[in-house]
Amino acid sequence: MQPAKHIFDNSVFDDRLHAECREAAASGPVATDSMTGAHVVLRHADVEALAHSKNLVGVGMTLFDFMGIENGPLRDWYSGLMFTNEGDAHHRLRRLVQIAFTPRSVDRLRNDAALEAGKRMQRLVNDGGGDLVQAFSRFPTWMMCRLIGVPEGDAALFGGWLDTLSPVFGFMEPEQIQAADLAIIDLLAYVEQLVEHRSAQPGDALVDGLIAASAEGDRLSPHEVAAMIANLLVGGHDTTESQLACVLLRLLRHPQQAARVRDDSSLASSAVSEGTRIEPSLPVIPRTVSVPFDLIGQRVEVGELVFLSVASANRDPAAWSAPDAFDLDRFATSGSSKLLSFGAGAHYCLGTSLAKLTMEQSVAALASARPVEPTLDPWTLPWRCVLGRSPTTMPVSVS
Repeated sequence: MQPAKHIFDNSVFDDRLHAECREAAASGPVATDSMTGAHVVLRHADVEALAHSKNLVGVGMTLFDFMGIENGPLRDWYSGLMFTNEGDAHHRLRRLVQIAFTPRSVDRLRNDAALEAGKRMQRLVNDGGGDLVQAFSRFPTWMMCRLIGVPEGDAALFGGWLDTLSPVFGFMEPEQIQAADLAIIDLLAYVEQLVEHRSAQPGDALVDGLIAASAEGDRLSPHEVAAMIANLLVGGHDTTESQLACVLLRLLRHPQQAARVRDDSSLASSAVSEGTRIEPSLPVIPRTVSVPFDLIGQRVEVGELVFLSVASANRDPAAWSAPDAFDLDRFATSGSSKLLSFGAGAHYCLGTSLAKLTMEQSVAALASARPVEPTLDPWTLPWRCVLGRSPTTMPVSVS
């Protein structure tokens, strides 16, 4: 197998990532990550099949062990998440959470989402332009807080905590680990108070549904409800915010397609799907080998890491015609390949419907404004990486 540059290398953000994926895929279906030794699966059909394979499980505590996080409040919380559990423990948590966290519960926020996205875009219009990244900064967190039932005035408290905690699903430096330890203490303390308050005065928000959720006589404990809410907040914060920035960037890079969305707001959903395909903020889905098996021609053993490369699969010419083109009609065609950016199988992202709604309303708000023009070349903007990768700034004018 060909070696691949470290997939979390902070120097590889923008189109260089896609170039490296193409180069690796040209040499074979699997590469090797230079830092972790993980097997990097590159082709769409293989990524999709392995995302459902029972031979692979989530990474569990592998990354925490790799980083030397042996104890403390961060590990205590992280070890109880759906993300880090398998089998009966994972099934129990997911079954109970799904009772409350449904597409229908998310869809109730559609009008609120449209109003908030519109307000953010209108401020940009009133100023004659500004930074699209800043305009929609914290919007995903606002949406999650709205869904959960966080009081309106408290939503601003979460930004710092979640910025600090977002790297926990990847590799962290020692100072990031120390900061995350403190942040999870503060976040859980707030959420536990919220759960206690809503247990006494229930309403119709997600926190109330999680408190009440019951299956076969089983319920989440108050501690589990608080930990799950923290899980949903951290898991959906930077992932959605960075993916939203990537989608908006694609609209700036392709003004003719953006004009189509402006003329037909129903295309906002297509713009989100296609923008997510061509510019995924999360380039890989990490997995761990649970039983020895043949991985596309190579024997792998228990405990070895496998990175399912969404970035490569999403541009695999065997799965997509003209894979580097931004095509709003791509997902309108029957038989289109499956978008894998939100995962698949047992660990398919529970927050997919909320993330899509947040991004669709942001795209619709952008399209409804007067023509928006980039003031810097959208092909050469600086990028950053927390958990997801995305441009750091997108300055625009509105005329």
